[in-house]
Amino acid sequence: MVRSTRKDWWQSVAARRDDLLVKLYKAKVPYAELKRAVLAQEKELIREARTGRERLHLQQITAKLIITEAYGEGAGWDEFGALLRRCERLGYADMTHRIHVACLYVQSLPRFPEKARRAFAMLSDVERRLKRLPKNHYLRRDGMRGIAHARAVAAASGVNSPSYSG
Repeated sequence: MVRSTRKDWWQSVAARRDDLLVKLYKAKVPYAELKRAVLAQEKELIREARTGRERLHLQQITAKLIITEAYGEGAGWDEFGALLRRCERLGYADMTHRIHVACLYVQSLPRFPEKARRAFAMLSDVERRLKRLPKNHYLRRDGMRGIAHARAVAAASGVNSPSYSG
């Protein structure tokens, strides 16, 4: 038997995750069932991981997927807030993950306007990080576009960035 490389393993992880999602989306399963299936798969993949970093990365990408689904489902704060805390506790897989979660948080504010100060603080932190990149860097350009969109979604629903220092 030929030993597979970690790159091959990660490619199989991506393929299996995609296959599961396609199956779940086609079956139009409710959010709770999708979450259970994705977490069960995460558990299985974590058993195959060889390092703590691999296990953490699997948890991070699963957290991003689940919070995205929760946002799409219009989840309440009990669910969305817990997932947001999980993302923050695990850290972010990369800058795009950090941007994505901050934008979802701000775009969810019509449901949780009382969280505006914290959501906009998170978005401002991401914006500061992006501004450290060169102006012509694709990630800065795309990230700033995403941030502008998130702010516009919040503003269109009547939630604006609160004034705060820091």
